Amino acid sequence: MEQKRQWAEMTGRILIIEGEPSLRQELKSALDKADFSVAAVLDFPEALRKLADFKPDLVIMDVVLPGGDGMDACYQLRNTLGVPVVLIGSEKSSAELWERVLEAEADLYLVKPLRYWELVARVKAILRRSVRKGFMV
Repeated sequence: MEQKRQWAEMTGRILIIEGEPSLRQELKSALDKADFSVAAVLDFPEALRKLADFKPDLVIMDVVLPGGDGMDACYQLRNTLGVPVVLIGSEKSSAELWERVLEAEADLYLVKPLRYWELVARVKAILRRSVRKGFMV
């Protein structure tokens, strides 16, 4: 029971990669309110620079990024950092989309507009599973 309580109280470091300023700020605010340590950046090159001083436990990123493809960036992050990645996008479910999401090795795909309570709940669930598997420090 003690271990369950620790997971429930756990927070983590979240890196947001989102090109739309208002959405980036809304994501950051929702996660800040849930007591996560959050860094938010505009694009993948900025995210790579941020990784020098911010080691995320989870990354949330848009499928469409300024100057790049979120699916490719997701795959790179999963294979270099080994952290869970949540993709967000405006495209509804299709076989082609899910094939791309799975090939990118995303842990979750959420459709805009986002329900922030659901995002926070899913992030907590992913991080709890990461702790159980020993991926978080």
